[in-house]
Amino acid sequence: MARYIDAEKLKCSIDSETDSIFDWDMTIEELYYNLCKLIDDEPTADVQPVKRGTWENTNTPNQLRCSNCEIIHFIAQYPHGEINYCPNCGARMDGVLSE
Repeated sequence: MARYIDAEKLKCSIDSETDSIFDWDMTIEELYYNLCKLIDDEPTADVQPVKRGTWENTNTPNQLRCSNCEIIHFIAQYPHGEINYCPNCGARMDGVLSE
């Protein structure tokens, strides 16, 4: 699974730790190891993958099916127009299918 970190926090960590990770006498391999360790020590960000889907037409009037969870929704339940998220699974309905 992917590990997400905050790039700006990592840059600040590198700036503040420059003296401890870099020495003119070290080899490129040692510098690489020190940077990798700094990246590994960076806390993981709290993120969740975005679910995506599309509204699929059914053969029944006033009904749409979520391509992500396959639940059928009645259009009459949403009088304010098109809904951008599936109320069942939370998938974003922007026309880009998730893999």
